[in-house]
Amino acid sequence: MQLVDMHGQPISSSSFAKAAPPKLGEKFAPRWANEWDNRLIRNLPGYGAVQFDLSKLQLADFRTMRDHYQINAALGVMSFMLHQIDWKIECDDPKIKTFIQANMEQMWTNIIKACSQAHWAGYAPCVLQFENDPGSGKVILTKIKDLIPETSLVHWKMVDGYAPAGRIPPKIPIYDGIRVWGQDWPIPSENTFWYPILMENGDMYGRKLLRAAFTSWYFSLLIHMFANRYFERFGEPVPVGRAPYDEEITVNADGTAKKINGAQLMLNVLQSLRNRSAVVLPNDRTQVGTGSAGKGVEYDFDIQYLESQMRGADFERYLMRLDEEMSLALFTPLLVLRTADVGSYNLGSTHWVTYQNMLNALAADMKTYIDAFILSRLVDFNFGTNAARATINFRKMGSDKIPMITAILQALIPTGRALPDLQELGDIAGLSFKEVQVLTGNDSGAPGTKPADPQAKAKAGGTPKKTGTAGGTGKTAKKTANASLAISDIAERVASQVRKRITEGSTDFSGLSFGYDSQFADALVKDGIADAPNTKATVYALAAAVLEEAFGWVKDMDDVALKVYLNAVFSNCLSAELEED
Repeated sequence: MQLVDMHGQPISSSSFAKAAPPKLGEKFAPRWANEWDNRLIRNLPGYGAVQFDLSKLQLADFRTMRDHYQINAALGVMSFMLHQIDWKIECDDPKIKTFIQANMEQMWTNIIKACSQAHWAGYAPCVLQFENDPGSGKVILTKIKDLIPETSLVHWKMVDGYAPAGRIPPKIPIYDGIRVWGQDWPIPSENTFWYPILMENGDMYGRKLLRAAFTSWYFSLLIHMFANRYFERFGEPVPVGRAPYDEEITVNADGTAKKINGAQLMLNVLQSLRNRSAVVLPNDRTQVGTGSAGKGVEYDFDIQYLESQMRGADFERYLMRLDEEMSLALFTPLLVLRTADVGSYNLGSTHWVTYQNMLNALAADMKTYIDAFILSRLVDFNFGTNAARATINFRKMGSDKIPMITAILQALIPTGRALPDLQELGDIAGLSFKEVQVLTGNDSGAPGTKPADPQAKAKAGGTPKKTGTAGGTGKTAKKTANASLAISDIAERVASQVRKRITEGSTDFSGLSFGYDSQFADALVKDGIADAPNTKATVYALAAAVLEEAFGWVKDMDDVALKVYLNAVFSNCLSAELEED
């Protein structure tokens, strides 16, 4: 009987065969990674251009545009906000994660400053400087040198692409370092970091964000010059004189009588007025109008000022519009830099959240190149090319889920079902938090940690009949108040040793140095425990037995939880010994 599938077609062994694999690697798109700008400039009737041909702009033009106050503000707030974004390193190997996190925290400011160059130039060419770290024996990133974009070019390596049989394979360009003007050899790829912002079509020179702002920037400069001339003129208005042209006036000049034409006399008077001099006009008057309603006289010589028609407000509105256009070209919503003009608080908040979401997209774009150029190489240099990959992950800004998360945490934390990471909480709040040691018994465990294994303590000296902890409540807590302080110091010392062994990949916690021998013994004496040396030795033995089997519990703990757990181990061991007595 022939088997058939759901469509009624006969099933054969070949039905389960894999499909032919695709062509792997760099095989296609020979025109990829080439700058392409084939724009058509539309013309008005009479061959007037509708817009500027922005494809002719050079990096020198964009560098000049940075000096404009509005563009400088938009670029600045973009860089400053990206610098403040929260991030963390993720990796399956905790040893790699710890190393990469520490190195990136040292270099984060330099990375953002280097990447910010792409905001105006479109791309950020950088040199990575690595050095050996004597303390860890690893290669670390110590400096990022941002190169001048105008003098830096991509160095391409050409590899053969795919072609059918009998055809010449095309050449595919691959990034292979940076060429710098004045140097005949390229900088090797492993020592470079090249960030093209919002790259399209493989163009390693990125998108020029300032290109969209050029037209507004150009007219802003022109209007500023014209407005300044306008304000200058009407700050000291132009005097306008009126005088009869066909009359001659006799004036005394240097003690001699002299006849001057009326127009010339008025010109001399106006010049004297502009030179901060006093002027005297003739008192000649002329009858104007007829009849009783039109009777009156006017002076033949008169001076007035050319009045402003209040067009200064028009200049201000137009300049503000151009500023808004430049802000929008750089992804900056209008009210981010104009907080005094907010129509309502909700409107301003909406603009701010919109801007943060835009920055999330830019951070995601930047993540791709940080992972490939920096993190991947740090892993390869120190742990090998087959080691687990490390990636940087940014915390999203502008999330509207904060109230929901706050409500969930308010329900979980008081019940002891969740414990915040104090270090991460301090980073978010910008404060330093100190842990307050509050220890609990075996039946509840230290907050956020797993309780000590009772079977391990039974092997070392039996399970206590009744649990109690130093620092808690009850008779045992009051009896060991001084010892609990010494135990906190012991936990600090042991935590550093445990963390070091975890980082080195060791699963053996035997032979730990507890230390504080005399301090612990003295504390027991102060608490009224007569057999202090034997009690101390038993507590150390019990704790050593617990820790020898504790690797599966503590390997994923952070530093705060690890110290709380170790403190609980020593306190529980002390309580167990005292209860046995």
